[in-house]
Amino acid sequence: MVIRERKITAQPRIQSGISLSRSVDVSHLSWQFDADTTRQIYGKVTSREIGPLRVSWIDLSLGAGEWHGRRTQLEVQAVPEPYLIIVMPLTGTMKLSSGDEITEIKERELAIWDSTQELSFDICGQQYEQISVLVPQRMLRASESSCAILHCARLNQDNVLSELCVQHMSTLAKFLNGHLRPYELSLSSVTTSLVDSMIASLVKSPRDRDQLISEIKNYIECYLTDEELSPASIAAAFEVSTRYIHKLFEHDGNTIGAWILDRRLERSVDDLLRSELSITETAFRWGFKDLGHYSRSFKNHFKTTPSDYRKQSLSADLAEIS
Repeated sequence: MVIRERKITAQPRIQSGISLSRSVDVSHLSWQFDADTTRQIYGKVTSREIGPLRVSWIDLSLGAGEWHGRRTQLEVQAVPEPYLIIVMPLTGTMKLSSGDEITEIKERELAIWDSTQELSFDICGQQYEQISVLVPQRMLRASESSCAILHCARLNQDNVLSELCVQHMSTLAKFLNGHLRPYELSLSSVTTSLVDSMIASLVKSPRDRDQLISEIKNYIECYLTDEELSPASIAAAFEVSTRYIHKLFEHDGNTIGAWILDRRLERSVDDLLRSELSITETAFRWGFKDLGHYSRSFKNHFKTTPSDYRKQSLSADLAEIS
C-alpha cells in the first residue's frame, strides 16, 4: 500500500507551485503544467494504491482562476503501461482536449482518458476538486482498441451506470486514509468490474463466443429464482437476439431452456436436503410455476420424485448416525 499526500494551505510561507504540481504529476502519471498558473495554486493531493489501482483526490485553490496542463508523447512514453483513467470533478469543471476532440466535464460527471494518447486539460474557476481512478488496462476485459475509442469520452446522468460510478468513486475517496489493506483486492475487483460495465455500456465491441456463453451462464445462476427468466429476457439483458442465444447453446448440443431447467433442479436439491421448506415452496422458490411441472421435471432428471429423494436422503442420514 502506498499513500502519497501533500497538504498545502493558502498561507504566504507555505510552498505551492512546484511541490503541488509534482504531487499531481506523480498521482496522475506524467504531465507538463503551465508555469504561470501553477505557481498560484494551493491545496491538497492524496493518492493511494488499492491493489493494482490508484485512487487520487485533489482539492485546489486556483489563485490565477485557471490551470492548464498537457501530456505530449514525452509524458506518454514516461509511463509505458497503458492505463484507463476515470475522472470526476466535485467542484468546478474541466475541459479535456485531444486533437479536435474537446470534452467539457461538469460537476459529478465522469470523463475517461487513455494514457497511451496525448491530452490537454483546462480548468477555470477559483476552486477545483476532483476524484480519479487509474486502472491498468491489463485488468480490464475491454480491449486496448475499446479503451482508445473512449479517450476523452464523457459519462453523464443519461447513462444508467453513471450514478453507480459516482457513488463508488466518492466512497473510495472518503476512505483513502482508512484501514483498507484487508479489503484492497476485493475493492479493486469491484471497481474494475464497474469500469468494465461502464465500458460495455459505451462501446458495443464484439465478444468472444466462449466468454459470452460464460457470462450468460453466470447471469442465469444469478436469476435462477426468477420465474420470468427466459431466453427472451436473457437476450434483452445481453442486447442480442433470442435466436442468437439459442444458437450459442445449440453449438454445445444443448438448449438454453434445458440448461436453465437443469440448473434449477440441481440447485433445488440443496433445499430438499437442508431446508425446512416444503416441496411446493421449494418448487416456487426455484422458478417453477406449479408443483406438477417441478415433480415431473425432477423425476425425469433424477429418476425419482422430490418426496422420495428427500425420504431416501433422510433415511441415509439416520442410518449413518446410528
